[in-house]
Amino acid sequence: MSALTSCNMKVFWSIVCVGLTLFSCVSQKKYQALGREKDSVATSLTTKIEDCNAVNVTVKNEVTALQAFQERQKLIISKLQDSIQICENELDENLTYIRSLGESHDEQRIKIAAELDKKNKAIQQKELELNKALASAEAERLRLENLRKELEKVSGRVKELEAELRRKDSAVILLKDAIIKALAGFEKLDVKVEYRNGKVYVILPEKLLFKSGSTAVDPKGQEALVELAKALNKKPDVQVAVEGHTDNVPMNGEIIKDNWDLSVLRATSIAKIMINEGGMKAKRISANGRGETMPVVTNETPEGRAKNRRTEIILTPQLDKILDILNNN
Repeated sequence: MSALTSCNMKVFWSIVCVGLTLFSCVSQKKYQALGREKDSVATSLTTKIEDCNAVNVTVKNEVTALQAFQERQKLIISKLQDSIQICENELDENLTYIRSLGESHDEQRIKIAAELDKKNKAIQQKELELNKALASAEAERLRLENLRKELEKVSGRVKELEAELRRKDSAVILLKDAIIKALAGFEKLDVKVEYRNGKVYVILPEKLLFKSGSTAVDPKGQEALVELAKALNKKPDVQVAVEGHTDNVPMNGEIIKDNWDLSVLRATSIAKIMINEGGMKAKRISANGRGETMPVVTNETPEGRAKNRRTEIILTPQLDKILDILNNN
C-alpha cells in the first residue's frame, strides 16, 4: 500500500509543477500548446496512475496471495516442526533403545567372551591333560617295550639257567654216584651219601673217624677220607666244605674247652688229611665247626647223641656259569 500511495503523490506534484510553469513562463499560443501538452501529459499520467493502480491491485493480490502462501507455509512449517519434534523424540527414544541394546549387547558380549575364555581355558587344560596322557602313554609304551625286551632277555637267561641247572643237577647226581662208589667199602661203618638242595652231603659218623673226645682221625677213617679225596680230584669244579658236629655233652679239657673247639679241630684234621694224604688243593676245602648247634635228632638218648656226633662233608659244584648267567645284563 505504501508503494502505491508514493506513486500517486509523485504524479500529483508533477502536474502542479507543470501548471505553474505554463502560467508563468509562456505566451497564450504556447499556453494553448502547453495546455494540449498538459492534457496529453495528464492523459499519460492518468494512464500511468491507472497502470499504477492496476499494479497496486496486482501487488495487493500478490501480497494477499503471498500472505496466504506465507500462512500456508507457516502451517506447513509448524506441521514440519511438529513432525521434526516427533521425529526427534522418536530418534531420542530410538537412540535410548539403541544404547540400551548396546549396553545389553555389551553385557551379552562380555558374558559370551567370558564363557569363551572359560571354555578356551578348559580346552587348553584338556589339551595339556591330553598331552600329558599321550606323553605318559608313550612313556608307558616305551617302558613296556623295554620290559618286553628285558623279559625276552630274562627268558633267554632263564632258559640258559634252566639248562645249566639241569646240567649241574646231572653233574651232582653223577658226583653222588662217584662218591658212593668211592666209599663202597665203608657202608658197614654207617657212611651216608645224600643229595639235598643241589649239593651232595657225605655224612661220616664219629665211630669211623674219632675216638670219644679226640681230634686225631683213626686209620680206617683216614682210608675213607683218602678214597673220597681221590674221587674228588676227578671233579675239580666241586668245592668241599668240612663241618664238624657234636652232641650237647660239655667238654671240660684244658686244650679242648668246649664242643665248639672240638668240632672245629675235628673239621680241620679231616681237611688236612684230604689235602696232605688225598692230594686235594687247599683252596678247594674249607673247615668249619658247628658244635652242638645243628643236631639231626634229639640228644636225650645215647643213640641220638651218637648220630649228632658226626662230620658232614658238603660237596658243591662250582656255580660260576650259573652266576655268570644271573649277572649277565
